[in-house]
Amino acid sequence: MPKDFKHLPSHTCPVHYDLHLCLDFIEFTYSGCVQISIEINEDTDELVLNSVDLDVLSASFNNIPTQSITYGNKSEQTVRLKFPCKLMGTCTSLSQKGTGCLCLNYRGQLSDRLRGFYRSVQRCRGAATSETPCALTMLCPTEARRLLPCWDEPQLKATFQVAVEIPSTCPRLTALSNMPEEERRDLPSQSCSQSEPMPARELVRFAKTPQMSTYLLAIVIGRFDCIETVCQDGVALRVFSPIGRSLQFYSELFGIPYPLPKLDLVAVPELAVGAMENWGLITYREAMLLVDENSSKFSMETVALVVGHEVAHQWFGNLVTMQWWTQLWLNEGFASWVEYLCIDHCYPEFDVWTRFIRNDFSKALELDCLDNSHPIEIDEIDEMFDAISYSKGAAVIRMLHAWLGEPAFRRGLQQYLRRHSYGNASTADLWLALSEASGQPVQQVMHDWIRRKGFPVISASLEPLPPPDSSQEASTRLQLRLRQSRFRSGQGPAVATASVGVQTELEKLDETEQLDGTAVSGERQAKMARISQNPVPDGNKFVSQHRSCSDLWRVPLLVQLSNEPEPRRLLLESAELAYPLPPSLSQLTDGHWLKLNWQCVGVFRVDYSDQMLDALVSALKRGKLGRRDRFNLQSDLFALVAYGKYFTVWSDLLANLSSVQVLAEQLGLTAAWHAFLSYLCWPAFQRLGWDFKPGESHDAGLLRGLLLTYLGQAGHAEVVAEALARFDRHASGQCRLEPDIRAGVYATAARHGGAAAFDRLLALLDSPARGNGFISSEEELRILRALGNTEDTDQIKRVLELSISPRVRQQDTPSVICSLCACGGLKARRLAWQFVKSRWPVLVSRYSGVFLLQRLVLGVCSGLCSAEDAEDLRQFFATNSAPSAARAVKQALETVQLRARLLSQDGHLIAQYLAGLRAAARDDCSDGQSTEADLLP
Repeated sequence: MPKDFKHLPSHTCPVHYDLHLCLDFIEFTYSGCVQISIEINEDTDELVLNSVDLDVLSASFNNIPTQSITYGNKSEQTVRLKFPCKLMGTCTSLSQKGTGCLCLNYRGQLSDRLRGFYRSVQRCRGAATSETPCALTMLCPTEARRLLPCWDEPQLKATFQVAVEIPSTCPRLTALSNMPEEERRDLPSQSCSQSEPMPARELVRFAKTPQMSTYLLAIVIGRFDCIETVCQDGVALRVFSPIGRSLQFYSELFGIPYPLPKLDLVAVPELAVGAMENWGLITYREAMLLVDENSSKFSMETVALVVGHEVAHQWFGNLVTMQWWTQLWLNEGFASWVEYLCIDHCYPEFDVWTRFIRNDFSKALELDCLDNSHPIEIDEIDEMFDAISYSKGAAVIRMLHAWLGEPAFRRGLQQYLRRHSYGNASTADLWLALSEASGQPVQQVMHDWIRRKGFPVISASLEPLPPPDSSQEASTRLQLRLRQSRFRSGQGPAVATASVGVQTELEKLDETEQLDGTAVSGERQAKMARISQNPVPDGNKFVSQHRSCSDLWRVPLLVQLSNEPEPRRLLLESAELAYPLPPSLSQLTDGHWLKLNWQCVGVFRVDYSDQMLDALVSALKRGKLGRRDRFNLQSDLFALVAYGKYFTVWSDLLANLSSVQVLAEQLGLTAAWHAFLSYLCWPAFQRLGWDFKPGESHDAGLLRGLLLTYLGQAGHAEVVAEALARFDRHASGQCRLEPDIRAGVYATAARHGGAAAFDRLLALLDSPARGNGFISSEEELRILRALGNTEDTDQIKRVLELSISPRVRQQDTPSVICSLCACGGLKARRLAWQFVKSRWPVLVSRYSGVFLLQRLVLGVCSGLCSAEDAEDLRQFFATNSAPSAARAVKQALETVQLRARLLSQDGHLIAQYLAGLRAAARDDCSDGQSTEADLLP
C-alpha cells in the first residue's frame, strides 16, 4: 500500500459480499460478479471502493446503473462509481441509515506476482501431465482489492459467500474457501458471459462466513491430496500432519471454542510468505507444512511452529482483528509468541523456548539496535512485516506474560477475546483487559515498548548498602545498583576488539563442560588464556553519556538470587535504581551469584560489573545456570561481546561469529579464521559423531548438523573427506544420508567437491527422488541453498542465473541469492550484489509490494563491509527505487557503514587477534590434541 494512502469515505459500510467467480485457466483470466449489501449513513451520489488492476464493466445500486465509472491514481487504488441521483432515497430505510445492494461485474488477470488472486504451477506426483496450473489468493495486508472491488480496510468487517466456476477435469480440481463446500454441480458448456462455448464446468458454492476482514478471505483451486479427521469438538480438520492438539490447546487457552465448522491446512506451490492465516483455510508453502521420513528434526520443529502460529491467528487476528494496520503487531507479535507456548505444550522435548531466544529474541535485538529501526507500531504497511513487528512484538508479550504471571495473563487474554469477538480492537484494548485481570499498570509500563524504537542496556553492579542514619557504621549488606540507557549498535567497545574475551571464555566453557555437563580436560583452556593478554576494553561502560527521557523505559525485571527458589519481580521506572539485597547474600562468595533477566524473558541487554560476571561464570561452570540463562549471558556479552554452548547457544554464537568472519575475509584473513572455526567446533562434533545414536536427545541431532555445516565451510580436512565420501554414496543410491546431516553434507560437497559434485547436486535437483516420483520442497531448498556454498566463480554465476530461471520458484529466488551471500564468501557476495543490480528491474517487478524484496535487500547488502561498498549502495539506491523496501535499504546501508568504520578503526586488532587464534590452534595440533595440521597454512 502506498505511504500516502487515505481511508475510504466513512459514509458507507459493507455488510455482506456475495461473490461469484469464473476462472479461465487457458488465458489466465477470471470474471467476477459481486453483490454487496451496504449501509449508507449519509446521502451521496458517489461510492468509492478499493480496486487495483480490475476492469469494472458495469455497476448498479438497487438496480440503478452508474452514470460513470472512474479509477483513482496509482496511489489511491480506488474505483469511483457516480450515480445519477442521491442514494438514500433508493434505500430500504429512509432513516439515518439506509441499506441497499451494490452489484458489480468485472474482469481480472490471474497474475504470477504472488499477491491478490494469482496463478502458480503444481508439480503433480506420478501424474501423466507433470505440471498443472492452480489459482490461489494472498490478500494480506491490502491485496483483496486485486480479487474484487471492496472496502479493503480491516475494521470494515462483513460476511462473505463465495461461489467459483471451474473447469471439469479428471481427476477433479479441488476448490477451497474459508467455509465448507455447500454445493457442487455441473454447469452447461459455456463461458460465464454465455457467448462462447467452453469445456464442461462445475460450480462450487461455499457456506457463508462469520464477520471478518477482507484480507482473510481465501480461495484455493488446484489438485490436492488430503487426510481428513474430526476433532473432539466436531471441527472437520483436513491436514497432512496431526495438528488437532493445537486446536484443543488454543480453545482452552483462549476460553473460546474454534469458531468455524472446519479448518483446512493446504500446501500450495508458491506463496509470498511462509503461510497465510485465512480463516478456516490456511495456506502454506509446501516446506512449511509437509514432512516425511526424509525431513530433518529442524524442519519438523519449523513446521510445528508455523502451524501453531497460523492456527493461533484463527482467534487472535481473525476472531478479533486489529483496528488498523498500525496495530499489526497485535496479530503477528502475539502469534509469534503463542506458537511457542502451544508447541512447548504439545512437544516439550523440542525445548522450543530456547529456540525462541535464538530465533526471535536475538533477531529482534540485532535489528532494533540500529538507528534505522522502527517502533513496533508504525504507519508504513509494506515495511512493518519484519522482525520488529513479529519477533520484538513476541518478545515484549513474553516479557509481559512473565511479569504478570500465567493466571492473570490468561484471565486478561480471555476477557479481551470475549469482549471483542467478531470485531476489531486496539493495543489499548489488550492493555486494559490485562490491567483489569492483574491489577498492574500495564498501559503505562508497555507504552514505550510499543511506541518507541530501541531497547535499554542495564548496567548492574553491587555496592554497600548505605546506613539508614549517617551516624551509624557502614552496613555489611549489599545493594544492587541498576542504571539504564538505550543500547545502540556501534557504541561501546568494538565487536572485533572485544572478541578476544569472547573466545577465551568460550574455550573455558567448551573444555569444562561437555554436552552432558561432565567435566573434561582443561589443557587447551590454559593455551587459550595466552590470547587474553591482548587488551580488552572495559565492558561495563555502556551507559550513554548523553541520556535523555527518550532513553528510558519502564523495565519489568526478574532477578534470580542463587539462594532463592523463585526470581524476584522488580520494575525499573527511572534512570537508576538501588535495590537492597537480603542479608543472606551479603557477598558474592561461597558460590553465591545474582542474575538479571531470568530465563531471558526481558527485552534488554545486561552489562554486569566484573564482580557479578565472575560469579556468574563460576556458577555457569558448576552447572548452576540453565540453557536459556547461559544463552542470555553469551548473547549479551557478544553484543557488548560474548560466549556460549548447546545447539541454540552454539547457533547464536556461530551466527554472531559470522559477523566477525565477514571482517576477516575483507582483511584477507580467511584461512586464519577457518583454522579457528575448525578448532572451535571440532571437539564438540567429535563427541557427537556422524551418526544418530539410540537415546540421544533431540538437541544433539540439531547440533550435529550445525557443527558439520561450519566445519565443512572451514575446510576441516577429516570432515571434508568423510562428507564427500558420504555424498558420493548418497548420490549414487548406495546409502541415503540421514536428514539431519544432509544439508551439511550437501554444502560441503558444493564447496569442496569441485565441478563433479556441483553437477551431481544439480542432477539431484532435477531428478525425482527414487521410489516416490517427486522431490520434496524441503529437499529442493536444501540443494538450492547448498549450491550457495560454492567458491568457484563460474559456479557462482550459474547459481545466480539459476535463481531467476523457471526451475526455481519465485518465492525461493531470494533464498538462493542470499545463500550465496551467507555461505559463499566475499567473492560470492560481491558477485551477488552485481547480479542484483543488473537484474533490479526484474526483481522489483516480481516482488514490489510483497515482503520478499525487503529480505533480498537485507540478505544481499548487509554482508558487504567496506567504505566503497557503502558508497556503491548509497549511489545505486539514490537512482533506483526500492518499493516497499526503503527502510530495509537504510538498515543495510547503516550496517555496512558500521562495519566499514570498525575495519578502519580496529582492523589491526582483528588481525592481531586472529594471529593469536592461529597460534593456539597450531599448538594444539602439535600436541596431538587435534587433526587440523593439514588446514593450517
